[in-house]
Amino acid sequence: MEILQLEVQSRDKAATPGALRRNRIVPAVFYGKGLKPQALQVNYADFRKVFIKTGSNKLIDLNIDGKQKVKVLVHDLQYLPLTGGISHIDFINVKMTEEVTTHVPVEVTGVSLAVKDLGGILTKVKHDVTVKCLPMDIPSNIVVDISVLIDFSCSVHVKDLKLPKGVKVMDNPEDAVITVTAPRKEEEVAAPVAAATGIEGTAAELAAKEDAAKAAAATSGEAPAKAKEEKK
Repeated sequence: MEILQLEVQSRDKAATPGALRRNRIVPAVFYGKGLKPQALQVNYADFRKVFIKTGSNKLIDLNIDGKQKVKVLVHDLQYLPLTGGISHIDFINVKMTEEVTTHVPVEVTGVSLAVKDLGGILTKVKHDVTVKCLPMDIPSNIVVDISVLIDFSCSVHVKDLKLPKGVKVMDNPEDAVITVTAPRKEEEVAAPVAAATGIEGTAAELAAKEDAAKAAAATSGEAPAKAKEEKK
C-alpha cells in the first residue's frame, strides 16, 4: 500500500488565516489521542495534489518542518463559500495497531435491468459509508453491483454491502445505498438538491467543485466573501 508524503510547516502565529489564504497557504491542525494539537500550514497546491489521490480514507505521511513524520488521515475540510477553495484542514493521527473510523466512497458496477429495460432512474443515496478497521485495511472504495436492481421495488442497503475482511460498517444496516425509481413524467420538476458540507464523494470531485464555484462567482460579479475564521 503506497503512502503519499506531504510537507507541512508549523504555523506562523503572527500570520492571520486570511493572510495565509491570500498567499495560497492553507491553515491546518494536527491532533490525535494523547497528543497536543499542533497548528500547521500547508501549500495549497501541494495538499490538493495529494488529496485528489488519497481522499479522506487513505493514509498520508505528514512531514512536519522536515523533522517529525506522522501518519494521518484527512479528518475534516472546510471550504470558502464562493470560490470553493479549501479554507482549513484537520489531520488526525493514526496508529497502525489501532482501528480507525473513516469514510469510504461507494462505486457502482454492473447494469441494472430496471434502468436499461424499464427506463428507471438510478440514485446513489449514499456516496460513502462509514467503516472501522485497522489503517492498513482501509479499502479504496466499496463496490456495489447494481445488476440486482431488476425492477422498481429493488434497492441496495448497507446490510447488503460486501466488505473486505476486517472491515466493519458503522452505518445503519437498513439505510439505502442505491435505489432505482420509475421515470419522471415530463411535467414533473425535480426538487432542488440541498448543498452538502464536509467531505463528500470522491476526492477527484474537488477540482470540479472549485471550478463550478469560481464560475458562479464570476457570473454573479460578487466579490469573494470574507474567509471565515478558523475554528478554535
